[in-house]
Amino acid sequence: MEPDTRMIGQPDQRRLFFDLSAILGYQIHLVVHGWQAEQPLHWFSHDRTSVIARGSFLEAPGLPVFTLEDEDGGGLSDQIPLKIARVAKFMPAIDFELCQACAASDKACQLAVDAPLLFILLVDFARKNSFSVHKLNQILALKRTDILRHIGLPGSRSLARIIRRIRLSTLLPWELEDVSQALRNPEVLAVLRHHPRLHLNHLRFVLRLRQPIEPCMLNLIDEHSSAQDINWVRRMILDTRNLARGNERAIAGIASRQSLQEVHDRLVERFNRDHGKDPAAYRGLLSERLKAEHGDYPSIPVPAIDGIEPLCSWLDLLEEGARMHHCVGSYDIHVAHGDVFIYRMVQPERLTISLEKKNNEWIVGEVRGYCNASPSAKALEIVRRWVEC
Repeated sequence: MEPDTRMIGQPDQRRLFFDLSAILGYQIHLVVHGWQAEQPLHWFSHDRTSVIARGSFLEAPGLPVFTLEDEDGGGLSDQIPLKIARVAKFMPAIDFELCQACAASDKACQLAVDAPLLFILLVDFARKNSFSVHKLNQILALKRTDILRHIGLPGSRSLARIIRRIRLSTLLPWELEDVSQALRNPEVLAVLRHHPRLHLNHLRFVLRLRQPIEPCMLNLIDEHSSAQDINWVRRMILDTRNLARGNERAIAGIASRQSLQEVHDRLVERFNRDHGKDPAAYRGLLSERLKAEHGDYPSIPVPAIDGIEPLCSWLDLLEEGARMHHCVGSYDIHVAHGDVFIYRMVQPERLTISLEKKNNEWIVGEVRGYCNASPSAKALEIVRRWVEC
């Protein structure tokens, strides 16, 4: 098939021409219909002798919108309204389809600006189900509650309000399904409903924690929270609950990271506190109780190396927490279930290392020093190489 020579002339506002040969290592050119074209952002690729591929509505050429530039530095993104470009950048994996939907439909533009998350979820659903422009516009003409039902979410006005209020940051491809699952969960929605400034990070937090929380705990996360921040809060809540042994009153009403840290540290101190005149004897007695409750201590999953050695008994676990003044001594349930295994580093510095089992593989969970001090970069690199070998 020969390419349409009318589309391989000089660029104009309705067509854009990109030479991808240098990028891909073989002769290939991409022609994209512009924002104002009759079929906006439809495209085809060719090698100057024949058409290689074509893409119509909600079919991307495999390259992000914002990377397409011609020889003069002009880009497809130059034609896209700023308010639409901002929304598309939240989901780079489908930014082409998001822009294409808005170029083809004024109703899509309105939804993108008013409720970005709902718009992204709808376009993702539409592309997976090969919607036409007409079909997409039919859905967009419905009430928000009906749009929610069409994409498999509860069609409630409450959820429509929540989704509209959620501010976004960049979404990774696999997060979209997780977000949908969270929005189907009544317990999650009950927590989100009460927070005045919802952000995607709050959903990320709830998804990673996978435990019920009070609405006030959403204050521990905000729009600036990094993945590391979210993981820190998650771990602190899990550890604090673990130390409290089911006493939810211990963490009731916590609404700041400082308060969470204080409660955690107080419970750690209580857990590791010297009991009576012979604390070593007490820990020995407690280790016997743990053995009676959980059975023998699990076998080591990753062989030791020089400077890193496993904890091999319930007593070792209790002694490590007492010696290092942190909460690892309370990890008995996780260790017994085979979800976590604890090691200690004795050189080049003294650290406690937790390995976590994910998808049948052991990965680094936490690495902490005395009183939860952070490890050095050198020590972290040693741990990483040890686990990955």
